[in-house]
Amino acid sequence: MSRRITLRLLASLLATALGGCAIYADYGFGRVARSRLDPGLATPVSLPPGAPTISQRFRPDDVPFDAGHKGFDLLVPSGTPVIAAAAGSVSRLSLTPMFGRQIRVDHGRAEAGHRLQTRYVHLSARLVSEGETVRRGQLLGYSGMSGLAAGFPHLHFEVHRLDDAHPPRARGYLDPQLFWVDGVGRVTCFDRDRDYAEAPVHLTYPVPCRGVNWN
Repeated sequence: MSRRITLRLLASLLATALGGCAIYADYGFGRVARSRLDPGLATPVSLPPGAPTISQRFRPDDVPFDAGHKGFDLLVPSGTPVIAAAAGSVSRLSLTPMFGRQIRVDHGRAEAGHRLQTRYVHLSARLVSEGETVRRGQLLGYSGMSGLAAGFPHLHFEVHRLDDAHPPRARGYLDPQLFWVDGVGRVTCFDRDRDYAEAPVHLTYPVPCRGVNWN
């Protein structure tokens, strides 16, 4: 085994251990990985058949004997369009060894009153700038394997709770399954021909669904 392959394998294993990203061999649609939480704690998820597969679910950090997983992973090939899950403002672009190219978008307030931010991780390219206002469904960039992406291309997607400081700061990670337009656990594909209320904030899938008009 060459030194390059060995280093890549070690990096993948490290990313899996630290980042919680699971390794899946095949792309697909309409599948949802089994939750590693106790059944009573896991949010039931309904995924449309044309939605790219969820290969890793959200797990909070306070689960005993578990490293947690602060968002969920979408099993998509490199170069898949990544789209805004709701209208908002691009608050930060960053690049780190662990998470690679990232975009954070600040949205308004959820029904519970707290402000939401979404984060899009492991991108291959970013097409927006800090401070830019974006609409729901707008193309933000493309998925990829930047950072330690556990050896396979995917989009890692998070929802953060923001405080009311200036500028606001993230104060916790929330299960994205709580915020879909169609209801808790009911993944909602973005459809350009559908009207969406932008307040309070509810989310649509951060990648296009097969057979749905998004662009």
